[in-house]
Amino acid sequence: MKDRRIAILFLTIFIDLLGFGIVIPILPNLAKELSMESGTSINPDVAVGLIAAVFSIIQFIFAPLFGSLSDRIGRRPIILGSILVNAFGYVLFGLSQSFWVLILARIISGFGSANISAAQAYIADITNYEDRAKKMGIIGAAFGLGFVFGPPLGGWLYGSETLFGVDVKQLFHIHESANHSLFIVGLFTALLCLLNFVLAWKFLPESNTQKSTVKRSPTETFTGMLEARKIPIISELMLINFIYIAAFSMMQINASVLWKEKYDLNPVAIGNIFGVIGIFSAVVQGGLIGVFQKKLGLRRMLIWGAPIAGIGLSLIPLPSKEWFYAVQFFAIFCLALANGLLMPAINSLVSLNAPANAQGQMLGIMQSLGSLARAVGPLLSGLLYAQFYMLPYLAGGILMMVNFGLALILAKQLNQSSQQVVKD
Repeated sequence: MKDRRIAILFLTIFIDLLGFGIVIPILPNLAKELSMESGTSINPDVAVGLIAAVFSIIQFIFAPLFGSLSDRIGRRPIILGSILVNAFGYVLFGLSQSFWVLILARIISGFGSANISAAQAYIADITNYEDRAKKMGIIGAAFGLGFVFGPPLGGWLYGSETLFGVDVKQLFHIHESANHSLFIVGLFTALLCLLNFVLAWKFLPESNTQKSTVKRSPTETFTGMLEARKIPIISELMLINFIYIAAFSMMQINASVLWKEKYDLNPVAIGNIFGVIGIFSAVVQGGLIGVFQKKLGLRRMLIWGAPIAGIGLSLIPLPSKEWFYAVQFFAIFCLALANGLLMPAINSLVSLNAPANAQGQMLGIMQSLGSLARAVGPLLSGLLYAQFYMLPYLAGGILMMVNFGLALILAKQLNQSSQQVVKD
């Protein structure tokens, strides 16, 4: 029964993340174009970061609320409700003809995507310590597979005239001035969310059998962080997680703009590169997490991931056009390997050191801090890119070297702590 729930949860997360992956090769350049066409006073490069920031800020606010609410009412209602909200957000995305409508669409999708903490808590509910790192890797694998199929599919859909052979422009009476290719992307992604909802409704039972009776206020995003800072190990993991995600998201949102402007790539080519990132991530996180934990232990996974990520980030803007693909694929491999080391280690250490009746809350706070990092990173990336196109990637490499030092310090604390649960 447990294996079946893991399989269904994987499929549910994968479909959810596939929709997110579809917009990746389109959104940054679309945001830049709409910001210029709408006549906003915002620097177009900064506008790209702003689009990512509003999505992530909403996640930052609601992920802990969803996580703690799942502790109280169950994981299933949170997962199901958020999927429906996501469907509406993608429909609005497909109808976006101005920068401000695009922002509204991403706000709605940010709210609907704040459910990963409930999914993480679901996994924590049904796994023991020996399996937890491997099972936590399911979320990373779903992210990876979402990037395998999502971005290439998004690039292909954006250039399509029909959806499943249907002329959606005629079917929905889309005005000639509207971007019907964008509508195709939004409609397809919304349909995926509805399929996701049906599968989760039918096959994903409730996992939280020990529901909390504690009611938390809307300010728990901030008060929870203050409380979590007092828990040994958790506060250090929060900082490492924040820095890593901020550095990675600087690349993730800006790369589409870099590849289009400096290397003349179209949405299909951009989508294919993100697909390669997904393939590497899926292989690492789907097949090697258990090996990493057994051979290295969680502490060494945490330490080794940081410099590998720094190398990958720093290499991305460096190659000439002739060496572009060779260097990019090596950088992508480094990033996938680093992500496969870092994220399962961080999530597992958080779940192992969190109070038993607050798994959802702690993982929700981590997810919310990750969302804040995904807001800070793209905004910083936009500001740096406006000055010089290499700066976001070099800054990301420097941040990961800072993380390397922090991971070394935390590893010593884990080794010396009398409360240590994990042993290499």
